[in-house]
Amino acid sequence: MAYKSNYATGDLIDATAFQELVNSAVYSFASLSALTTAISSPIDGQIAFAQDTEQYYRYDADSTSWVLLLGGADITAVTITTASGSGLSGGSSASSGAFTSTLIVDVNSLSAVTPQTADEMLISDVTDSNNKKKITLNDLPISSATQTALDNITAGTSTLTIPITVKVADDGSGSQNVFYLLGGSDTGSGTKAPSLDLSVGFKYKFDISDNSNTGHPLKFSVTQDGTHNSGSAFTTNVTESGTAGSSGAFVQLEITPETMGASTSTGAGVPTLYPYCPNHSGMGGNAVYSLFASGSGGGGGLSVGLAMALG
Repeated sequence: MAYKSNYATGDLIDATAFQELVNSAVYSFASLSALTTAISSPIDGQIAFAQDTEQYYRYDADSTSWVLLLGGADITAVTITTASGSGLSGGSSASSGAFTSTLIVDVNSLSAVTPQTADEMLISDVTDSNNKKKITLNDLPISSATQTALDNITAGTSTLTIPITVKVADDGSGSQNVFYLLGGSDTGSGTKAPSLDLSVGFKYKFDISDNSNTGHPLKFSVTQDGTHNSGSAFTTNVTESGTAGSSGAFVQLEITPETMGASTSTGAGVPTLYPYCPNHSGMGGNAVYSLFASGSGGGGGLSVGLAMALG
């Protein structure tokens, strides 16, 4: 059809021009079949709509058929790839038709790195309709419980607890049981009757739940071997819970100025404690629990750092 930019009143539209106008209109048919039947002499590029498929069709004179006006046939050689260092894996290619591609974050393919406070992270901001935003590691908040715990330590209202596991076994003589201790990364049966330096500001929680402790409650005394040597149990800031050898049983000793006692000219009020079993003598072995660092002077003093000598 020859294009005419503007018709004026009185211009003649002949049958050919009118047919071309008819062919340029977009008609709607109940189905693609009805479309092809009704338009018996289509022209190249003519457009019509099929209601059953909800699609527009274009007549292609080269193939003498109605083809989708928009669709997969118009998309060729599509490829989605992932960039190096993006942390993504997946991607695919297609030459025609419907096309989908799934991209995933593959953590295992990434190299390990030591995080820095300036490193960035992607988050969904719940205060802004979950819009994606970036933050740095330095921006990460801590929970209120964690902050409270830190504040308490700083303020001196919390005491750090050192867990120590207690077991009972023969000392190698075949006739004497003693207390064995494990702490930190220790494994196995433990260390036989070790001596400890105990520091102010710490709680030492002796776990006596192992069944080997049955019948052997752990106690402390300022006298070696305790009640077996005319001594008595030391109870200042000592907490006992449960029965030795039963689940959850423990003895906890908190070292505070009150535990230390008043110093004298010859040393601290309570310079040392000795572990013992009230039911059986000798179970503390040669263990000595010092309440101040050795070499601190004749007047005694406080060891504010933790020094546990398990052996």
